[in-house]
Amino acid sequence: MSSQTIALGAARPLAADAGRRFDLLAIATIAWLLGGLYADGWAHNNRLPDSFWTVWHAIFYSGFAACAVVILGAIALRRPNAPSWRAAIPRGYGAAAVGVGVFAVGGMADTLWHSAFGVEVGNDILLSPSHMLLGLGMFLIVSGPFVADLRREDQSPSLARRLPMVLSLVAIFSLFTFFTLYSGPYSNFLGATGNGTTSDRVFRSLLGMFLFSGLLSGLLLVVLRRTSLPVGAVTLILGLDGVAMILMGSRDTPLEVQLSFGAVAVGAGIIGDVLLRWLRPSAARPLALRTVASVLPPAYFVLYFTVVYARYGFGWTFTFVSGSVILCGVIGLLLSFVAVPPGASAAD
Repeated sequence: MSSQTIALGAARPLAADAGRRFDLLAIATIAWLLGGLYADGWAHNNRLPDSFWTVWHAIFYSGFAACAVVILGAIALRRPNAPSWRAAIPRGYGAAAVGVGVFAVGGMADTLWHSAFGVEVGNDILLSPSHMLLGLGMFLIVSGPFVADLRREDQSPSLARRLPMVLSLVAIFSLFTFFTLYSGPYSNFLGATGNGTTSDRVFRSLLGMFLFSGLLSGLLLVVLRRTSLPVGAVTLILGLDGVAMILMGSRDTPLEVQLSFGAVAVGAGIIGDVLLRWLRPSAARPLALRTVASVLPPAYFVLYFTVVYARYGFGWTFTFVSGSVILCGVIGLLLSFVAVPPGASAAD
């Protein structure tokens, strides 16, 4: 009887994986955090009065607090059944836990930075070292569900089953495009007549195209060399990011313009998902991987410049536009050789 009592009273072994429900809870708080970030960006883009005590800052920092409570709270709840604090961290959320600390340090550094140098305006906001430290903390936090999915080695083709992982990738890509807003396709309509046709704006925009292409191909290559993506993932990554970036812009932008460029993001995402379904890219299929990396960025900008031409006309020559689009594909192709070098095996 006593042995049965001991067996019944013994603590259940701690599962390393906190499960998909925990991923969904983490994604909810991540959406809260990024909602505050984009609300703050919208306020800056529309030149609203700025101070620490604003509604958008309240959303942003309360979103961080929610992320911290979920991640650190899970660790604290799991600690009694774990041999150490490290073992209590849900599998895949180690970097996210570090990110909570990095963000907290970044918040304190930002207060000191503002005291020393004042409140940033314009592109200084995106390049402030304290803000980049906050960005690093956010990057680590939002990567949690993605890394957890990698640790499960789940190759399920179901988008619903792997939605937390996909939304984590949406958050990662959205952070990339947010912090490179000064040169991205959503900050000004590249190549439009009368917009960005001076030499400095032309080449800043050109480099922005290359950066956007590298971020898009690079993210997909990092994912696809380790795991698979369910069909619909690329549409969500590009579509949700595009909608967020467009809505964050000036409130004077006409609705039809917002819809047009939102359709570009969704359309390019659909092309990406067709390529995923058709080619099944992976480290074991390097030719398919290189094809996706080199075709998707040009496909995005072909759709993009089609809308620009239809609405505004070209301020750039057709030679300049076509050559820049081709180079976006070259960037993706070159990155694929870094991700999977020639002759490398899937195990490598």
